[in-house]
Order: sequence, then C-alpha cells, then structure tokens
Amino acid sequence: MQSLIEQISNIGILPVIRIDDPLDTLPMIDALAKGGIDSAEITFRSEYAAQAIKDIATTYPHILVGAGTVLTIEQAQAAKDAGAKFIVTPGFSDEVVTWCINNDILILPGVSTATEIEKALHYGLKTVKFFPAESSGGAKRIKDLSAPYSMMKFIPTGGINQTNMHDYLSLPCVEAIGGSFMLPQTLVDQKNWDAITACTQDTIKSLLNYRLIHIGINNNSKEDATKSAIMLSNLFGFKLYEKPKSVFAGEGFEFLHSKGPGENGHIGLYTPYPEKALYQLAKAGIHALPETITRNKKTNRINFAYLDLEISGFKFHLINPDIKM
Repeated sequence: MQSLIEQISNIGILPVIRIDDPLDTLPMIDALAKGGIDSAEITFRSEYAAQAIKDIATTYPHILVGAGTVLTIEQAQAAKDAGAKFIVTPGFSDEVVTWCINNDILILPGVSTATEIEKALHYGLKTVKFFPAESSGGAKRIKDLSAPYSMMKFIPTGGINQTNMHDYLSLPCVEAIGGSFMLPQTLVDQKNWDAITACTQDTIKSLLNYRLIHIGINNNSKEDATKSAIMLSNLFGFKLYEKPKSVFAGEGFEFLHSKGPGENGHIGLYTPYPEKALYQLAKAGIHALPETITRNKKTNRINFAYLDLEISGFKFHLINPDIKM
C-alpha cells in the first residue's frame, strides 16, 4: 500500500476523470501520459467507469489507475475486478472502507472534519482524500487539521487548479492533489488530444517550477576562489558570502575552494518538490546519485541531490530549499 502512496506522491497530480464516451478512454490516457502524468482516477459517475479502468489496466499497465466516486461495495468490487489499484470515495463509508481493507486494496476515503480523520485513524489509514478541498476551507483548513493529526497525509481534491495547487502541495502533509484542470471539457469534447498533452505538459512545468539558483565554479585553491569572487563582486556590486568550502559572489556565483563535481563545476536548480522532479527525470533516463542525497530532518523529503547529468563540463543538482545567505 505504501508503495502506491509513494507513487501517487511522486506523480503529484491525480487526474479525476469521467468517461462519457468509451472511445475517449485510451486517447485521453495516452495524452496525459505524453504530457507527464501517468495516473488516473476514473470516477463511477458514468456507466463506462469499470470498462475504462479495464481498458487502461490492460493497454497501459504502467499507468496507475484507480476508481473514484465509489459509493458502494458493488462498485468497489467492479473496480477491483477491472484492475483498479486504489479506491477513492467522496465521503467516509464504513462499509466500503472495511471491504477495501479486507480485500487488500488501497482505500482513500473522503474526509473534511476532525471526526472523519479520527475514524480513518481508527481503521489504520494513513492517507485520506480531503474533499471538497476549496469549499471546506482550502489549504489553510488542511494545515490546521494537520497540527493535531500530524500522522495523517492528505490528497485534496475539489476546486484545485494550476493557480492554487502550490498552496496545497507546499504543505508537508499533502502527498498529491486531485483535479481535472488539465482536461478542459471543451478539448475533451473536441477530442483534441494534442492540446490536452500540451495542457498536461504546462501543468507539470508549473508543478516542478525549475529555477536557476547558482552556478558553482571549480578552482584549484581557496585563494583562487576568493580572488575570483572578489573581482566579480567589485565589478557588479555583489555581496560576498564566505562558506566552509566556497565563497559566493552574490547568491548566483559560487567559487569552490577545490575541484568539485563536474569538470568545470556545477549548476544548481531549484524545484519545490525534488522527489516529483526525480520521478519525471527518470523517464528521460536521468537519476539522482544516491550518495549525494540529503533529506529534510523534519519531513524526510529530499532537499538536495546531484544528478548523473553533465553538460559542457557542468554537473547538475536539485535543491530545495536553497542555501540560505
């Protein structure tokens, strides 16, 4: 179960999909996957839900597919039989939760109150859906609830879009978000799958939000590094920052006291969610160097990692948060 949660968390976004035309299922999933999202919550709001889940599970076994808006044990059974890897309910149904636990399938029940969270804890659940997110108080409400229930993780859904998704994802207690904002209904009606791929790519771009933080330049000695940093600072008015193994000219140029990773140095890239970034980079064959990974002591999430990527003599690393000056 935990491995599925980790996969959902690494993807970061769980598309909530209603299938009104069974012929749309595979082209839609293909468009999402090409854009960078290889997960789907197929809702039982249409008669084609079970068949859609089966089509996805059979044709695209690498796609993490689950069932949403599950209201009854019968629907849960149909979803599991079709190949669903997880079940999502809009509210907390004791019957459906019990059935899922007994049948060894991940259940993400909907909650919006402290009482419902305590029920989830009673059943031994560690991750729940927070629904409807925006109308139930949004990210602030989740933050407030996470104070007494720090052991619970959330996947908020309802009213979340590309504009406000970081309000939720920036919370340590939020694993991922759900929504259909990358699937505009007009594009679905037009069967414009290329446009949906473009929307999905834009969503992933906004999710990872890469920014150049600094350039690290290798030197032969502390004296050489300091000399270069002082020259740059004098020319452009940058402030000097002395660090144990380097000296910064401003926040953007790091002069290392010795040879570091990369023939010439390294490039630091900020991303708010390194695990999610690494998930996407792995699809391109780029991975973190395990021995370089460091983690936040409070959340245990990755906050630094060098990549097995070197361009023009510069290694790359991901970082969040950046070095504090």
